[in-house]
Amino acid sequence: MTYGLSTIMVKFINYALTIYFTRILTDSQYGVQSFYYAFIPFGLTVLTMGLETGYFRFAGKCDSAESRERLFSTVLSAVATASLLFFAAVMLFLEPIYEYTASLGAGSRPIIMMCGALIAIDAISAIPYARLRAEERTKRFVVTKVANVLINVGLCLFFYSVLPRVNHLGAFGWMWIDDFGVGYIFVANLMASLATVVMLMPQFSGFRPRIDRRLLGSLLIFSAPLLVSGLSGTANEFIDRQLLAALLPPEVKMSSVGIYSGVMKIAALMYLFIQMYRFAAEPLFLTNIKKEDFKTANAEAMKFFIIVSVGIFLLITLYIDLFQYFLGPSFRVGMKIVPILLLSNMMIGIYVNLSFWYKITERTIFAVVISLAGLLVTISLNLLLIPRLGYEGSAWARLGCESCMVVLSYLLNRHYYPIRYDLRSAAFYMTLGGAIYGLSVLLSPDDTALRLALNTLLLALFGFIFIKKERIDAKALITAIINKIKNRQ
Repeated sequence: MTYGLSTIMVKFINYALTIYFTRILTDSQYGVQSFYYAFIPFGLTVLTMGLETGYFRFAGKCDSAESRERLFSTVLSAVATASLLFFAAVMLFLEPIYEYTASLGAGSRPIIMMCGALIAIDAISAIPYARLRAEERTKRFVVTKVANVLINVGLCLFFYSVLPRVNHLGAFGWMWIDDFGVGYIFVANLMASLATVVMLMPQFSGFRPRIDRRLLGSLLIFSAPLLVSGLSGTANEFIDRQLLAALLPPEVKMSSVGIYSGVMKIAALMYLFIQMYRFAAEPLFLTNIKKEDFKTANAEAMKFFIIVSVGIFLLITLYIDLFQYFLGPSFRVGMKIVPILLLSNMMIGIYVNLSFWYKITERTIFAVVISLAGLLVTISLNLLLIPRLGYEGSAWARLGCESCMVVLSYLLNRHYYPIRYDLRSAAFYMTLGGAIYGLSVLLSPDDTALRLALNTLLLALFGFIFIKKERIDAKALITAIINKIKNRQ
């Protein structure tokens, strides 16, 4: 749970940078950095080859310090070798890569080189992090993760808010490069990643650059499905940025990528809730519950997950007049796709709930099948809709992909491991949420204060119906919370 909370905290701080960047960068500049950052997860997935999870799994089977060191050396040597070869390939093919990115309006040799270095360094760092988790060294894991993001944020603030004002001074002049633009974001990230490697040095103890071929073969067999599902999952999440850049006219390519990426950060508030839920639910459903109790617990969890998700959807959409200030003025034109992105993130959460059944029954091959089907839908819908609708087409494609994965997972569940999900309640709350949102749009007054007042009443209506339908004793609940706060004091 601690690992999950630290990851969420890091993501939240990074999301907060969006408030800053969408005010100091143009939508096109933000699009360039989003375009490059969309490549990084692909590179990390390929270079780590699922071996960080493989290490975590195999470390539990090691019966001696020697076997653990052999495992660590084999995994780290394999990932480091792949990472160095990858960076060498980036440098070797720098010009063709530059020509391709330049044709999309995002050409920058320094950024390409820094992206290559970032991917290689972060892939190598993934293995010491896996070792920390295997050894349950929570404090160092959390401290290094948080330190990384704080260094990154601090350097970004320095490069964009301090350096432009002091670059005339001799001590800082050498750092300043005219028209470097978003390049400083990658400099900050690279420096933070290098600092993380230094902080992780104690975890490299016992490392010897060697590969046990038999052990590596076993690891790769275990990790191969994780690699395939990881690649298709990553593609589902990030390939829309590349497709936007490839399919839209040159004059709107990067601005569309920028607006789309910025608006996604607002919908990501739903995703943060999903992450918190997943980190809490995984230990319960996969380790701490009997199989005979799993079906009942999973069905109940699904019901309340949907209720909370609909509540979050309404909170953000009904107060969209306030949430729009999360972004800079030039990005707010894209707020119309927030409801679509929120629904797609809700589908991701429902899929997370539906995925537990094939994990507990060890039918993880379905993860590969479902994610590949989702990828096919993602690519097809983006190719079809982007030329017609621009970044709004990508939003609809994302919703189509996630909905397809939910339906496919549910149908497989019905066939292989039937669980009696409360479909009636799910349909009721989704319909209620849709009706309240539709009523808000239909009755929306021109005056912002009146609109917010109306939406507050509508949100309260949702809460009231939920309390009545689920027979929740609101008075007793509030009293319990107050007493708990008093006891802590």
